Amino acid sequence: MKLPVSIKHLQTSQTNSVILSVVAIATVVTVFCLVSAKTLVSQAAYQNRLLSAKNQTVKQLETDKTSAQTLTSSYKAVFASNEPLNVLGAKNDFGANAIPPDIDNTRLTLNALPVTYDFPALISSLSKILNASGISSPSISATDESETASNQPAADPKPIEIKFSISGNGNYDSIKRLIRDFERSIRPFDIVSLQLSGSDSFMTVGLNAVTYYQPAKTLDSGKKEIR
Repeated sequence: MKLPVSIKHLQTSQTNSVILSVVAIATVVTVFCLVSAKTLVSQAAYQNRLLSAKNQTVKQLETDKTSAQTLTSSYKAVFASNEPLNVLGAKNDFGANAIPPDIDNTRLTLNALPVTYDFPALISSLSKILNASGISSPSISATDESETASNQPAADPKPIEIKFSISGNGNYDSIKRLIRDFERSIRPFDIVSLQLSGSDSFMTVGLNAVTYYQPAKTLDSGKKEIR
């Protein structure tokens, strides 16, 4: 026998259904709002980090611009100067056939510290110094490391040593002139050891020294990922 459903019981069931629906909808809306809020907060934080990075980049660019202007002024004052003498006190010659040390300051600086390992050029320079000093029976001893030398530009390049030895004969004045020419050379030479024997009129010299080259510097703007 089927019992009749009371109106009150029916109303209660309908009310429970409505409440359940409202709770379900409210839950969905709440979860959606929380997820949206989290996303918005994350996006806002990302935008703040991005804006901060952009501001730092702008400041760095402004600093670099000022440095570039200062460098340009310094370059014009030193390297584009029409002064009769260069920084070594020799002739400031801009001609294509000028011979060191009578050359302009730009080439003087470039020749002072080459950016590549050039073994033949080094031997040629040493031979010129020996001949100009009046050294007889000159001998140059060095190891050609062209195959292993690093010539690649770097962000923070360092001077790299090249070791060599020379020997020869001459009087006291020619030996003194040889040492003076190494000291006055536009290319840096560090004399590590010096051996002398003989008399003022005929001496034998042996010299161990190092010179340097420095790879070029790279101008990499760099990249930074903002997360």
